[in-house]
Amino acid sequence: MPAKKKGSSGKKPLLVILVVIGAFALVAWHDGVVGTTAIRDINQGDVGIGTKVVVKGYLKIRIGNVLTVSDGEGHAITFVWDGTVPPLQSVVVVRGTVQSIFTLEDVTAVETAWLFK
Repeated sequence: MPAKKKGSSGKKPLLVILVVIGAFALVAWHDGVVGTTAIRDINQGDVGIGTKVVVKGYLKIRIGNVLTVSDGEGHAITFVWDGTVPPLQSVVVVRGTVQSIFTLEDVTAVETAWLFK
């Protein structure tokens, strides 16, 4: 009887599954699926001044480097951003610090959502 080959064929599907899960988790994190703060909560004063937040919404207004992001339910947050600006109406994820119930400061990222709109 021929000897069975010891191979790693059983490990390949597991590796593929782990890579897919890792890629999915990275996209979900980037797109603000988990760990976001509701703009509504900031507007209502439920989030303290100075709190670092990640918000997700629609880029509604751009006047120079002043941007406004809305959650689509009448709540909005405004901030200054000197980097690349996604197109109006795109879904964006913004990372910054609460300055007031309507503004963010020290914004470190404004990124278009990749997959989870």
